[in-house]
Amino acid sequence: MTRNEIREVLMQMMYEMDAAKTLDLETARKLAGEKLPGKNLKRSLQILSGIIEHLDEIDGSINAHSRSWKTSRMPKVDLAIMRLALGEIKYGDDVPEAVAISEAIKLAKKYSTEQSSRFIHGVLGAIVNAPEAAGSAADAADADAGSAAQEQ
Repeated sequence: MTRNEIREVLMQMMYEMDAAKTLDLETARKLAGEKLPGKNLKRSLQILSGIIEHLDEIDGSINAHSRSWKTSRMPKVDLAIMRLALGEIKYGDDVPEAVAISEAIKLAKKYSTEQSSRFIHGVLGAIVNAPEAAGSAADAADADAGSAAQEQ
Protein backbone atom coordinates (compact mmCIF):
# COMPACT_ATOMS: atom_id res chain seq x y z
CA MET A 1 0.00 0.00 0.00
CA THR A 2 1.13 3.53 -0.71
CA ARG A 3 1.14 6.20 1.98
CA ASN A 4 -1.85 7.81 0.27
CA GLU A 5 -3.78 4.53 0.43
CA ILE A 6 -2.82 4.05 4.08
CA ARG A 7 -3.86 7.62 4.89
CA GLU A 8 -7.21 7.00 3.22
CA VAL A 9 -7.78 3.81 5.24
CA LEU A 10 -6.80 5.62 8.45
CA MET A 11 -9.25 8.43 7.71
CA GLN A 12 -12.01 5.90 7.06
CA MET A 13 -11.18 4.14 10.33
CA MET A 14 -11.26 7.44 12.25
CA TYR A 15 -14.63 8.23 10.68
CA GLU A 16 -15.98 4.75 11.44
CA MET A 17 -14.84 4.82 15.08
CA ASP A 18 -16.19 8.33 15.64
CA ALA A 19 -19.56 7.51 14.06
CA ALA A 20 -19.85 4.37 16.19
CA LYS A 21 -18.62 6.26 19.28
CA THR A 22 -15.80 3.73 19.72
CA LEU A 23 -12.81 6.03 19.38
CA ASP A 24 -10.47 4.01 21.59
CA LEU A 25 -7.14 2.18 21.30
CA GLU A 26 -8.64 -1.29 21.46
CA THR A 27 -10.95 -0.62 18.51
CA ALA A 28 -8.14 1.14 16.61
CA ARG A 29 -5.84 -1.86 17.05
CA LYS A 30 -8.57 -4.26 15.94
CA LEU A 31 -9.51 -2.26 12.84
CA ALA A 32 -5.89 -1.58 11.89
CA GLY A 33 -5.08 -5.27 12.21
CA GLU A 34 -7.92 -6.08 9.83
CA LYS A 35 -7.34 -3.33 7.28
CA LEU A 36 -3.61 -2.63 7.18
CA PRO A 37 -0.97 -5.13 6.10
CA GLY A 38 2.24 -5.95 8.02
CA LYS A 39 4.80 -3.17 7.86
CA ASN A 40 2.16 -0.45 7.59
CA LEU A 41 0.56 -1.49 10.85
CA LYS A 42 3.22 -0.15 13.25
CA ARG A 43 3.34 3.36 11.78
CA SER A 44 -0.44 3.49 11.48
CA LEU A 45 -0.93 2.45 15.10
CA GLN A 46 1.61 5.08 16.18
CA ILE A 47 -0.46 7.80 14.50
CA LEU A 48 -3.82 6.42 15.69
CA SER A 49 -2.54 6.04 19.25
CA GLY A 50 -1.28 9.62 19.24
CA ILE A 51 -4.62 10.90 17.98
CA ILE A 52 -6.69 8.90 20.46
CA GLU A 53 -4.46 9.64 23.45
CA HIS A 54 -4.43 13.37 22.65
CA LEU A 55 -7.94 13.69 21.23
CA ASP A 56 -9.00 16.46 23.61
CA GLU A 57 -5.88 18.48 22.75
CA ILE A 58 -6.38 17.96 19.00
CA ASP A 59 -10.07 18.86 19.15
CA GLY A 60 -9.20 21.86 21.33
CA SER A 61 -6.79 23.10 18.65
CA ILE A 62 -9.41 22.59 15.95
CA ASN A 63 -12.04 24.43 18.01
CA ALA A 64 -9.66 27.28 18.82
CA HIS A 65 -8.77 27.84 15.16
CA SER A 66 -12.16 27.25 13.56
CA ARG A 67 -14.08 30.47 13.09
CA SER A 68 -17.46 29.05 12.26
CA TRP A 69 -17.81 25.47 13.49
CA LYS A 70 -16.93 23.56 16.61
CA THR A 71 -16.00 19.89 16.43
CA SER A 72 -19.38 18.86 17.84
CA ARG A 73 -21.10 20.37 14.77
CA MET A 74 -18.58 19.51 12.06
CA PRO A 75 -19.25 16.81 9.51
CA LYS A 76 -17.62 13.62 10.82
CA VAL A 77 -15.62 13.09 7.64
CA ASP A 78 -14.10 16.59 7.86
CA LEU A 79 -13.27 16.04 11.51
CA ALA A 80 -11.65 12.66 10.75
CA ILE A 81 -9.54 14.28 8.02
CA MET A 82 -8.34 17.10 10.29
CA ARG A 83 -7.63 14.78 13.21
CA LEU A 84 -5.61 12.51 10.94
CA ALA A 85 -3.59 15.41 9.51
CA LEU A 86 -2.83 16.74 12.98
CA GLY A 87 -1.98 13.23 14.15
CA GLU A 88 0.50 12.85 11.31
CA ILE A 89 2.03 16.25 12.05
CA LYS A 90 2.30 15.77 15.79
CA TYR A 91 2.71 12.00 16.25
CA GLY A 92 3.95 10.71 12.91
CA ASP A 93 7.65 10.38 12.43
CA ASP A 94 8.40 11.98 9.10
CA VAL A 95 5.50 13.86 7.52
CA PRO A 96 6.15 17.56 6.88
CA GLU A 97 3.29 19.88 7.87
CA ALA A 98 2.75 21.04 4.29
CA VAL A 99 2.44 17.45 3.05
CA ALA A 100 -0.04 16.49 5.77
CA ILE A 101 -2.18 19.55 4.97
CA SER A 102 -2.01 18.92 1.22
CA GLU A 103 -3.05 15.30 1.69
CA ALA A 104 -5.90 16.37 3.99
CA ILE A 105 -7.16 18.72 1.27
CA LYS A 106 -7.04 15.89 -1.28
CA LEU A 107 -9.03 13.63 1.05
CA ALA A 108 -11.58 16.38 1.60
CA LYS A 109 -12.01 16.89 -2.14
CA LYS A 110 -12.53 13.15 -2.58
CA TYR A 111 -14.78 12.45 0.42
CA SER A 112 -16.38 15.79 1.24
CA THR A 113 -16.99 19.04 -0.59
CA GLU A 114 -14.94 21.80 -2.18
CA GLN A 115 -16.15 24.09 0.60
CA SER A 116 -14.96 21.57 3.19
CA SER A 117 -11.52 21.35 1.60
CA ARG A 118 -11.13 25.15 1.90
CA PHE A 119 -12.36 25.05 5.51
CA ILE A 120 -9.95 22.23 6.40
CA HIS A 121 -7.08 24.06 4.71
CA GLY A 122 -7.86 27.22 6.68
CA VAL A 123 -8.13 25.48 10.05
CA LEU A 124 -5.03 23.32 9.62
CA GLY A 125 -3.04 26.27 8.28
CA ALA A 126 -4.04 28.38 11.27
CA ILE A 127 -3.05 25.61 13.67
CA VAL A 128 0.41 25.01 12.23
CA ASN A 129 1.09 28.74 11.91
CA ALA A 130 -0.04 29.56 15.45
CA PRO A 131 2.78 30.62 17.79
CA GLU A 132 1.99 27.80 20.23
CA ALA A 133 2.32 25.20 17.44
CA ALA A 134 6.09 25.74 17.27
CA GLY A 135 6.38 25.25 21.03
CA SER A 136 4.17 22.16 20.95
CA ALA A 137 6.27 20.53 18.23
CA ALA A 138 9.45 21.20 20.18
CA ASP A 139 7.84 19.90 23.38
CA ALA A 140 6.72 16.74 21.57
CA ALA A 141 10.22 16.17 20.18
CA ASP A 142 11.72 16.66 23.66
CA ALA A 143 9.19 14.24 25.13
CA ASP A 144 9.96 11.65 22.44
CA ALA A 145 13.69 11.99 23.10
CA GLY A 146 13.10 11.61 26.83
CA SER A 147 10.96 8.51 26.30
CA ALA A 148 13.59 6.95 24.06
CA ALA A 149 16.30 7.62 26.65
CA GLN A 150 14.19 6.02 29.38
CA GLU A 151 13.57 2.91 27.30
CA GLN A 152 17.32 2.28 26.86
